[in-house]
Amino acid sequence: MNRVSGGTGGNVAVAAARILGAKEVALVGALGRDDIAGQQIAGLEGEGVVTTGISQIAGEESGQAYILVDNTGENVIASHLGANARLSLKHLKTIEVRRHLRESQAVVLTDPPLEVAQRLINVARQYDIPVLWDPGILINSNREELLSLAGEAQVIFLNEIEACNLLGIEKSDMNPQQLRKLAFDNHIVLKLGVRGAAMIDLAGGALSEIPALPLKELGLDVISAVGCGDVFVGVFAAYYVMGRNLEQSLIMASAAAGLSAARPETRGSPDRDRLEEVANSSDKLGFTVRKRELI
Repeated sequence: MNRVSGGTGGNVAVAAARILGAKEVALVGALGRDDIAGQQIAGLEGEGVVTTGISQIAGEESGQAYILVDNTGENVIASHLGANARLSLKHLKTIEVRRHLRESQAVVLTDPPLEVAQRLINVARQYDIPVLWDPGILINSNREELLSLAGEAQVIFLNEIEACNLLGIEKSDMNPQQLRKLAFDNHIVLKLGVRGAAMIDLAGGALSEIPALPLKELGLDVISAVGCGDVFVGVFAAYYVMGRNLEQSLIMASAAAGLSAARPETRGSPDRDRLEEVANSSDKLGFTVRKRELI
């Protein structure tokens, strides 16, 4: 058994920092006052992530996850949220957090408590900052409330199970046309694992699809899918902030997730030079976006 740094927010922040550079990404979150917190903060700072927005909550353990990986690289995760579940509105009122929000070019939400997500969305709207949201486990218990907020984000990230839960449909019935019933004006990005990814422009009625990175042709094998979804979100956000369009961000996010799957680390995201080299060389292997209109 290996113990490694993780957590969705931390993983996303590290993936973005490896693209944007040191001190360009700040993480807002919560840890306990324990050894795990010290290790997490040291690891994040070593990656160039600004950690002054992290609150340490007395009497709470830092969050932990227990992950089982099978021989195909797929994983099953059991989480103990710990201090993560105690992040509250008061933690957003510190001078450092308020400064981070004012100065940010995008707010990337993972799955904080819903009231915190709502407040961050409101602040982002106040400062005209785009929001990218991966709601994750929030969907399981807050579907109706989540639906009322989700339209405020420019981009929503979902895997297939999350999309089904959000829509209230079976996986066999899920398709882009069903997602249009949400009537959002934003983009939904579907993380489809070995089948790649898709992005739905709900307002424009367009679907962009990209296959998974062709690892075999690149001489690579899948080792672990742990953290790949977080890498996808962090890299997508990084390229979006750098001014790339949504399709270009989708390509780079998909390539980064693929490269991460070929490494054993939870935070296996590549740096910018490696990522762009692989993405560019994979174009001739069919790793390109295909667009079509939704019926």
